[in-house]
Amino acid sequence: MAVSPRNSRSSATPDRWLESLVRRWRAQTPRRRGRVELGDFGRHAPSLDQDKVSVYDALVRRFLRPRLATLAGPGLVLAVDAEPGWTDVLPPAADVKVLRATGRFGRELATAATVDWVVLDRCLQWLPGMAVALEEVVGRLRPGAVLVTFLTGIARAERGERAPLWSVAPYAARRLHEGCRELERVEVEQYGNVTLALAWIYRLSADDLTEGEFADVDPAYPVLVAVTASRRGGRV
Repeated sequence: MAVSPRNSRSSATPDRWLESLVRRWRAQTPRRRGRVELGDFGRHAPSLDQDKVSVYDALVRRFLRPRLATLAGPGLVLAVDAEPGWTDVLPPAADVKVLRATGRFGRELATAATVDWVVLDRCLQWLPGMAVALEEVVGRLRPGAVLVTFLTGIARAERGERAPLWSVAPYAARRLHEGCRELERVEVEQYGNVTLALAWIYRLSADDLTEGEFADVDPAYPVLVAVTASRRGGRV
């Protein structure tokens, strides 16, 4: 619908008033832990800064803590980041090799046949053919090895080299892994809700959110999609 010049000029006044209100509110109102406030969304352009305390990392830790016994043996992490923030949840004495994924899995998976588990931390989402890449990874695993795949179902602005090609819904993650013939025991979990989705998109600190906000799961907002599976042929 076309907007007349008069309407355009008149709408500018409320916009300036709202921006002024947000600035005054942010200056006068103390931050309260566990609340996402109007002032947090006062900017119009997305931030590309690095997360201070990432909501994504907090959700990965939440997923991994009850499963650390599964990751007790030697393992390999292929990640988008050279030093993923969530790896601090792994036991200090764990024999883990962390590599920044480049898509050249032939070299990066050279040790995959000797480890008990492999974590793919969002790296599939940066590749045009996720199914082909997953087949290549699984083909390098030893029989019985555990595969954990982390994906994000909520897209956000990223710098060019970090912008993923895909956002993956939980049902799509299940189809992707169940379509790999060499995988079995596929399980999919999701974490997230509207509060966590906004905190993820706006890069708000996870420290400002409550346990209740992390525990609540809304299927419409899958910030983290986590898949566990194992390579066929292991001991029964």
